[in-house]
Amino acid sequence: MKTKIVLLSAILFFSMSILTAQVNGRILDQNGEPLPFASVYVKGTSRGTTSNVEGRFTLNVDKGVHELVFQYIGYKQLIKEVAVGDQALELEVVMEEEAVKLAEVVVRADQEDPAYRVIREAIAKRKYFLDLVDTYSCDVYIKGNIKFLNAPEKFLGQEIGDMDGNLDSNRQGIIYLSESEAKLYFKQPDKYKEIMKSTKVSGNDNGFGFNQASEMDFNLYRNYALYNRQIISPIASNALGYYRYRLEGTFFDQEGHMINKIEVIPKRSEDPVYKGYIYIIEDVWNIQSVDLTLMSGAMKIPGLDSLMIQQQYLPVEEPDVWRIFSQTIDFQAGLFGFKLRGTFTAIYSDYEIEPEVPKGFFDNEIFLVEEEANERTLDYWKEVRPIPLTEEESIDYVRKDSLQEIRQSKPYLDSVDQKNNRFKPLDLLFGYNYQRSYRKEYFSFGSPLTTIQFNTVQGWNGNLDFAYRRFYDDYSMRWFSVSPRINYGFSDRQLRVSASVIYNFNRTKFTRLTLAGGRTTVQYNSVNPISPTVNTQFTLWFRDNYMKIYEKEFLSAGLNHEISNGIYFTGSVEYARRKALTNTTDYSWRLRDEIEYSSNNPIDPDSFEAAFNPHQALVLNLALRFRLNQRYSNFPGRKYIEGSKWPDLWLVYKKGVAALGSDVNYDRLAVQIRDYYIPAGVWGRSVFRLEAGKFLNNTEMEFIDYEHFNGNQTSIGYPARYNSSFFKLPYYDFSTQDAYLELHVQHYFEGFVLDKLPAIRKLGWMMVAGVKYLKTSEQPGYTEWSVGIDNIGIGPLRIFRVDGVLQSFNNDLDFGLIFGIKL
Repeated sequence: MKTKIVLLSAILFFSMSILTAQVNGRILDQNGEPLPFASVYVKGTSRGTTSNVEGRFTLNVDKGVHELVFQYIGYKQLIKEVAVGDQALELEVVMEEEAVKLAEVVVRADQEDPAYRVIREAIAKRKYFLDLVDTYSCDVYIKGNIKFLNAPEKFLGQEIGDMDGNLDSNRQGIIYLSESEAKLYFKQPDKYKEIMKSTKVSGNDNGFGFNQASEMDFNLYRNYALYNRQIISPIASNALGYYRYRLEGTFFDQEGHMINKIEVIPKRSEDPVYKGYIYIIEDVWNIQSVDLTLMSGAMKIPGLDSLMIQQQYLPVEEPDVWRIFSQTIDFQAGLFGFKLRGTFTAIYSDYEIEPEVPKGFFDNEIFLVEEEANERTLDYWKEVRPIPLTEEESIDYVRKDSLQEIRQSKPYLDSVDQKNNRFKPLDLLFGYNYQRSYRKEYFSFGSPLTTIQFNTVQGWNGNLDFAYRRFYDDYSMRWFSVSPRINYGFSDRQLRVSASVIYNFNRTKFTRLTLAGGRTTVQYNSVNPISPTVNTQFTLWFRDNYMKIYEKEFLSAGLNHEISNGIYFTGSVEYARRKALTNTTDYSWRLRDEIEYSSNNPIDPDSFEAAFNPHQALVLNLALRFRLNQRYSNFPGRKYIEGSKWPDLWLVYKKGVAALGSDVNYDRLAVQIRDYYIPAGVWGRSVFRLEAGKFLNNTEMEFIDYEHFNGNQTSIGYPARYNSSFFKLPYYDFSTQDAYLELHVQHYFEGFVLDKLPAIRKLGWMMVAGVKYLKTSEQPGYTEWSVGIDNIGIGPLRIFRVDGVLQSFNNDLDFGLIFGIKL
């Protein structure tokens, strides 16, 4: 395979050397300073490149005479005629700042700035330019560079060192460097097909990077662009409500177009808006270029300080088809003392408008990486790379690629393992890891101290968790694991041992086989509505022993598999001997004489008898997920799901099988619509979940087999589960063996409400409102109305949420506060 790649590359280079030649050069301002990310293209075409941060560029052109156009935001457009022969041509280009002609009128306080006339014209033509081209294709080159600007000496008390050679003596260094070439296809309104032809990641010859042109499509002709929240375009239909504008002046390009330079000014700093400059062509009213910035308050992404976006457009087809030619995304971020900067530059060239594509070409596969994309040689990249590497980037490639060869060798991996695998006595308390890296084998056991919990059945109890995992390929797609667990309860004096075995077949069909068995304790609601940690605290401090558990000896098998794109199957079968458990301890830290523990019987907490008689249960679970128009990306040996505009539809069937001595006989069928996200522009976004189900047969059932709902009787919530759980619903009062309907709706206002309050907007909080509803055949409707504040915290640590909840049931109202922690 490697030989084939080298041979093909050699043929390609020979062909290119006969037909093409290189123009190299440097673009400077009048003071001799480099102009980074300046555009260079052959006049009358969309073939071009961009300068790097040192102002250097490389452009492959056909031999002959060409006119090269040099363009940089804020500078006069420059056209140079060059004659290219057999030898590479070297240029030094000096660009002059644009002499912007200021508006000749004096704008009084009661007059509107002339910029508003231009912006209104651009808004009126926005939809026209958005829909102007139905289909196009182009070549895209992307270079990404993420660099530490500063890194602390220690993190959480641990020495960081030089991070495997990534940091220099100034605590700076490149941590990610990647290049890619792709063919991008687009069809209105939002269909993409991107084929990555080649890619290189510094220090990782198995990597593909995350350069994806379709993910960099920040089209300002759309009303909104999605970053973390919907950001309003300066020419959106509602832009005048969010921006102020000032005409900086006008100038003419070499083609005689008059260009309006307009400053874009947010009316409120925390609104989802840009600031900077947009350049609009007079009479045509399209975008010529932009130089815009998003600040942290606008994006509300913890740790991200700013994001700059520069775009330059060029004419592709008469009379008014302009396409983006170059785009640079530059961001700065900081977290826990780390400061970094990332730059991603994309060059779009060789546009074809309305290309001929086969029927069905725009399917659900939106991104494809060709098999040999990451096997291109260094000579190949030297020849095709449109943006020259900086000296730092060249050194990074050489150093990291050399280090990778060493660090993937068996002698090196064995020496590292020998050092890391040394066992110390304290490892018995804090956990231990043993690995044979060259064979991709890993063994560990966890710290028993972190598993110690308390409940009224087992008393103090803890686990000793072991794990073995073996990977069978370089991409970690096929692997095998064994995970034994030993649990001991100090009050009931019971040792319980269980284990699971997983074989992951692949990442293209997501096929996975699971076997499990042993003796263990589980909650009556298998989704675990209360965590053992929270139950421990409420039990010991308040004597609220909410967690109800039983014991089972079981053997189970499960299979997951994607039948076809968007149709996913998961199924399992379990045979278990179930045994009810009772309280064995009255221990607590306080209130022992004032409050009596409830029993471990979820049906009758006042009864201290066993909740059920011992029995056997053979249970079958089957589920199918249907995801309409599921988009996905294909990489060699793996598939990544990109989601869908439609909700997930699940059909769930559960069967208690009266066979092989099983004492249960029931059938439950449910339909679920899960986690459907609905964008609402500046209003935020909504998410809802709906489930309806019914027991078609309930001949023989235990309470374990009822449908239970994710309730909460504590003041602590789990925001990650709010789309499927209730704030204040009792854990087992609404459990049913008949029909039920469950609804969860939440709306995240993002900054729409709180950003309008001057005293609040700087805090970065986000308002959330919701409603939850439950109806069963045995109970009247139960409703929760909630209003909350999310994103509470300091800096990037915004892990808290507070909700005020009004609970309504059977004409009774109750209000409470729920404190959520996102961990």
